[in-house]
Amino acid sequence: MKTFLIIFAFFFFSCSNDVPNPASEDIFDNPLDEEEVEYDLPALTFYPVEVNASAGGIFTVDVFAMGFDNLAGANIRISFDENRVESSSVIPGTIFQDTDQDPIFFSELNAGNGWINITTSFLGSGSSSVNTSASSIAQLTFTATTTGESQVLFGTECEMVDPNDESIEVKGYGEATIIVN
Repeated sequence: MKTFLIIFAFFFFSCSNDVPNPASEDIFDNPLDEEEVEYDLPALTFYPVEVNASAGGIFTVDVFAMGFDNLAGANIRISFDENRVESSSVIPGTIFQDTDQDPIFFSELNAGNGWINITTSFLGSGSSSVNTSASSIAQLTFTATTTGESQVLFGTECEMVDPNDESIEVKGYGEATIIVN
């Protein structure tokens, strides 16, 4: 009986902590949730939206498409402060993955002027486009070179297209803040 009381007391006290209220606390603030974005959809954004790095440290930023219907291709220009960070790689995301066919994916880096251009398109076997609430287009890897704050931004040259190569309006653009200590 004494063992039962000890176990009961353990369970009672271990369950007495307050459970956070999601409505009153920011514990579920995922910047990729449509309820959390501060711009109109469809949109292009980065994740994470803030990166803290040490000088010499390596970090990644993912490029996401949010709220696109009938998306077949993308040409995305991204700019960064070449005096604070260096880009070391660009790899395809999952947005255009298909079980039978890899997507077309090209990237061009201009380290001296601080920009990356990504061109990608869907080559799926079962359809000609994708619909997405939030999917990764690419993963960018950077090295922090100098202390200070800078941004990773989308350029005005960004274009998303449907299977007929007609433009899909991008209504919102996110940005990522890089803080190098």
